[in-house]
Amino acid sequence: MNMILKLISPAFLMTLAWNYPINDNAKDKSSVEKEWVMDQTRKYSPDSWDLLLQYESLPEKMEAEAADGRIATNVHEIAHAYCGLNIFRHANENGLKPDMNKAEEFFYCSPCKSFFVSFPLKSLFPSRELKAVIPGNLRTFRFNTYIGGITSTQPEGVIGLLNELHSYYLESKFCLEMLEPYKTAEGSDASGFFEWVHNSQSKMTAFYEFDFFIKEYLLYMKGKYPARYNELRSYRPFTEAYRTIRISYEELVNDYLQKIKTEMAALNSSGKAEITLEGTDLWVREGNNDTSAGTPVFSKDFEILKPVLESDRYQEIVDDFPVLGIK
Repeated sequence: MNMILKLISPAFLMTLAWNYPINDNAKDKSSVEKEWVMDQTRKYSPDSWDLLLQYESLPEKMEAEAADGRIATNVHEIAHAYCGLNIFRHANENGLKPDMNKAEEFFYCSPCKSFFVSFPLKSLFPSRELKAVIPGNLRTFRFNTYIGGITSTQPEGVIGLLNELHSYYLESKFCLEMLEPYKTAEGSDASGFFEWVHNSQSKMTAFYEFDFFIKEYLLYMKGKYPARYNELRSYRPFTEAYRTIRISYEELVNDYLQKIKTEMAALNSSGKAEITLEGTDLWVREGNNDTSAGTPVFSKDFEILKPVLESDRYQEIVDDFPVLGIK
């Protein structure tokens, strides 16, 4: 199960493993800590556990004859690897040949819901072209990596951006469901709640960043490459995957905010802590402490992107992709 641990957020593992209350005389503290983290994942985030088990069950190498005759091979590396390797399993099980001239991704949303996307690379464009239209004041934390960098968002364009939205969704879902283990690890409900928000806020903000990136990509594509845009718009696997991932992520962020409100009310009524929310900053004062600890609920990029995402800038994209909703 050591490979499984590589897919769990390193920051989360360090937080839990360091704070997990364990007998100092234990012979193998590291092993016990890891087992505890895995047990908590099984209990509180079963879909994440299912994904990790499926990833762990894949062979070290997977091969399928490519459409151009080459052999495509991938190995276990990072969280994206499971979905990447499933391209080959999907191809083998369905009598298909992976096509290196297409952006191909296998998106996992739950044990009963997944999508296979295969779209011509020639009909996409590198995300770096968006540097010409995204002004400096809207260049958020992940801009340099996914718009100006050298990730799959260059050769695979918007498919690569959807791949990143998908991966951040799965990571955020795991974070959302692990509040109770944070409480156990920190030794109190208030401290655990604080650390949970502190470690979740960046992942939740990623929804707004990639919602923005993808909408900017589609808007630019419609204006500069209308034929490619119409081809993508009529490609059902993309629209269905996009719809499912985006709506699921948006609902998850709303659940995150609701859970914060619920926890605040419970902690304040208990008399053991005083929790306040000032704008998007959460403040926690526990017990008889004279000082409060603060953490943002979202990173600063939320406030940067919220106005443009709530504007009419993307109305024509929403009209063409009604799966997105109005806002």
